[in-house]
Amino acid sequence: MKLAWSNAKSYDCSDVVVIGVPDDSGSHSKRRGSSKAPDTIRHVSHEREVFFRGGAWNVAAAQTGEIKSKIFDRGNVRKKDVEHIAYRSFADGKMLVSIGGDHSITSEVLRGMNKVDKKISVVYFDSHPDFVCSTRGYYGSVVCDIREFRNVDFSSSIEVGMRQPETEELRNIDRGKLKTITPIEIEEMGVEHALKIIKKKVGRNVYVSLDMDVVDPAFAPAVSTPVPGGISSLQMVYLMKGLAEKGLIGFDLVEICPKYDVQHMTSHLAARIIAETVASSK
Repeated sequence: MKLAWSNAKSYDCSDVVVIGVPDDSGSHSKRRGSSKAPDTIRHVSHEREVFFRGGAWNVAAAQTGEIKSKIFDRGNVRKKDVEHIAYRSFADGKMLVSIGGDHSITSEVLRGMNKVDKKISVVYFDSHPDFVCSTRGYYGSVVCDIREFRNVDFSSSIEVGMRQPETEELRNIDRGKLKTITPIEIEEMGVEHALKIIKKKVGRNVYVSLDMDVVDPAFAPAVSTPVPGGISSLQMVYLMKGLAEKGLIGFDLVEICPKYDVQHMTSHLAARIIAETVASSK
């Protein structure tokens, strides 16, 4: 099953490429099952975003209107193939949407994009910094791992939504001079001002990594490591739409564990975020 908004028959005639990466080998969480998320999100997109009326099927539009992008869903891929797919999509000027899987798939995406000689700014949405350097190659070391990529520009990157850091991570954030915005700061300054700060920080080629645990568990309960005190579903959609309007080279959406969900509410939110982001992209 393809994503409901998939409307391109091939890679060559698309401007947005969607892949699923059903892999949670990089997770250390006690709540496993993010490998099931890509297919679940696709299924939910048809269940809740497609309507049968007047003898025809109609796909829901985004808040900004009709989704005009040519979207090619090439299905699920192996984690080891993500690097090449990401390289090719960035080199060809296509936006890559990757549905995980655990957060370690982000390292593979950026490893591939790093091969294109263009500086990349990363907006990293997560309740955890993922800046552990004492252990490498897993979902908690992603930021430490991508920092070593030549074309990932740390000075124009930012973490948003952090609220459960380890002591080591706080030290690494300080040493790396990585800009952060917490949910409390978003509440205090307002989401519109937070978006302005993010847009001002990043450069031209923006990649967004979205761990769904950045959203409060009241809106997204089915994640690997839920942490109370997160941002709302509406704030998440607003931030993604705002960044998409600036232009994205790609984004990933990770760490949903469908078996912990309530009436697919987390997967439905994920599908809506994908639709709104793609619809708002330049």
